Amino acid sequence: MMQSKDYFSGLIDDKTLRVISVFLDAPNELFHINKVSKEAKVPLATTFRIINLLYKEKIIEKKTIGKFSIYRFAANKKTRHLKRSIR
Repeated sequence: MMQSKDYFSGLIDDKTLRVISVFLDAPNELFHINKVSKEAKVPLATTFRIINLLYKEKIIEKKTIGKFSIYRFAANKKTRHLKRSIR
């Protein structure tokens, strides 16, 4: 059986889908960019670019503590729809 993630391949870049999946797998967890990069198996620079896009689109939230930024999956209408669509 085809997973719904497979429906998005071709529409959403594979690396972007892997980064989104990290957040979807633990929606309440806070992530540093290095952890997202490692778990998604996406290069750090690419992860940075994707996270900035997801932040602009209000799919993830960002909290800055000192020099560090941490991220988590946003809780809003857009992300609820995304979660239902991808899972």
